[in-house]
Amino acid sequence: MTARLLFALLPATPAFAGPASPKSPIEPPAEISPWRIGTGVMWRNIGDLSVSPDLANGRFAGNLFVPDPAAGPANANADRTYDDGYVNQGAATPGTGLTTFWGYQNASQVGGGNLTYTASGGLGLSAPGPGSDDADAEAAPYIEVSYLQPIRADLLIGPTANFSFVSLDGRTASPMALSDASTVDSYALNGVIPPLAGYMGTFAGPGPLIGNQPTTRTTVLTPAGGGGSYAFDSSTDLYSLALGGEAHWLPTDRCYIGFGAGLVLNYAEWDAGWSARLIDPATVALSTYGARSSGDDFLLGAYLKTSGRYRFTDQWSIEAFFRYDWNESLDGSAGPTTFKIDLSGWSAGFGVGFTF
Repeated sequence: MTARLLFALLPATPAFAGPASPKSPIEPPAEISPWRIGTGVMWRNIGDLSVSPDLANGRFAGNLFVPDPAAGPANANADRTYDDGYVNQGAATPGTGLTTFWGYQNASQVGGGNLTYTASGGLGLSAPGPGSDDADAEAAPYIEVSYLQPIRADLLIGPTANFSFVSLDGRTASPMALSDASTVDSYALNGVIPPLAGYMGTFAGPGPLIGNQPTTRTTVLTPAGGGGSYAFDSSTDLYSLALGGEAHWLPTDRCYIGFGAGLVLNYAEWDAGWSARLIDPATVALSTYGARSSGDDFLLGAYLKTSGRYRFTDQWSIEAFFRYDWNESLDGSAGPTTFKIDLSGWSAGFGVGFTF
């Protein structure tokens, strides 16, 4: 009787009970959806600008050097007025290219069988060289959506999409040295012995004949101080859609370390232009010239990303990440000037996420 009472008081245990299974230290709540949306700011270090003004190779080449118009064209008959004399068209010029209508002032102008004149009323500008502007880190708001499913207790994988916007501005400037330009024309005497200095021939003659067009023409530039300037500016709005995949490893149940890669579709709207103080051929004085243009382009790229995330509630988390993009460059032009904006570079971001 006593034995049966003791047996009844003992707790019931399974006949073949084995050791209890240990609980996994990483168990994301099963009821949380794989969908996650995040937003924040990324700082994008992209947008290195390089500029080739190319003013000397287009329609503005004539604004970099303007000889004294009084010297006339070198390869056509003309009336020419110099600092030290003149060579005008005479009665014989239409048929022979020769003229009696010339005069000179100084004996030093005669030498080596040539008669030399100088016209000093021209201007010259040095052409602006290539310019560049290094990128600064610019704030870019972003929104990101991902769908990450567990393939084991400590690893999630899935697709992700990130959309961001950033404005990029660039500027370059180049000085353009101003010079006084003197035109030096030389006329072959071809055996003619000129009268003494101070001679002044007439249209009809008579008098010794020389050619109306110079045998040689050279230009002498003398620094004048001051000068012109060349300034370029650009503004670009860049919209980027990054599509890829990510894998998140969970070293603890609230910490995530992520790695991702994918493709980027960039849409760029840009406006660019330049202005410069160039020579006005009509007045032989500095005047403002310039050109502007705008456009839009789709540009492709690829990226790699690493991130860290901490989930402080079942649904809310904070994230920091580092991303590097390899993107096509933006190429454009404004008049003769061409430019390139390098859209490759690093980005660092910080944001919050909500899992639902």
